[in-house]
Amino acid sequence: MTDKLTSEKAQVEIPYALLEYTASFKKSIVGKMGVPAVAIGSILDALAPSGFTSDGVEIKTRSEKLSEYAIVFQRPRPAIPAISLSLGLNKVSVSIENPDWASAESLIATMEAGLKATFDITGAQAKSQQISLGMHIQIKSKSRKDVTAPLLSPTAYELMDGEVEIPGIILLRKKASIIIDGSLAYANGLFIRINREHPAEAPLGDLAAILRSDEERVFEILGLEGDL
Repeated sequence: MTDKLTSEKAQVEIPYALLEYTASFKKSIVGKMGVPAVAIGSILDALAPSGFTSDGVEIKTRSEKLSEYAIVFQRPRPAIPAISLSLGLNKVSVSIENPDWASAESLIATMEAGLKATFDITGAQAKSQQISLGMHIQIKSKSRKDVTAPLLSPTAYELMDGEVEIPGIILLRKKASIIIDGSLAYANGLFIRINREHPAEAPLGDLAAILRSDEERVFEILGLEGDL
């Protein structure tokens, strides 16, 4: 589908976005986490060039569920963007607040360093990778209803009666999904979440390129214009 749903682009800003990456393990690393100091030291050394320090390390063990055990590495503020790496028994995840494509290369390098140290020290093997981007998009020059109305067919509008507040969709594809809904946090805003699962061996650079293509396509289809 290459035709835009709207003839005139709507000017937008992205006041908040969250990038989340997860690598699920083939096998739990419970046997490797008995002495967390070893893992903490190795991972912290790898992340130190990106501004991580011991002040940002938290060990989460206050849970009856072993699956909720985690070592979390957070880059102390005022470093921007905020980045955290969380190592659990069954997965390792990275979250980045308000990522900027202009700094994508350095962010990928930080993630690669932290993930390599994690896999090296734990001996874990990735089963799959998942990356998602959630964005609150504030529309400046149109109503959000006008932007998203063409997403639904005339038949969809017959499902119930009453005024439509915000047309939205949840689209599930094989190993991918997208949500387009109204934002509760920002006036005249949309919430968009793009999610894809990738093979364990796919390089982070490839994942980033696919994500950017997905984001650009959403903007093009919805007729949005602004800095990604």
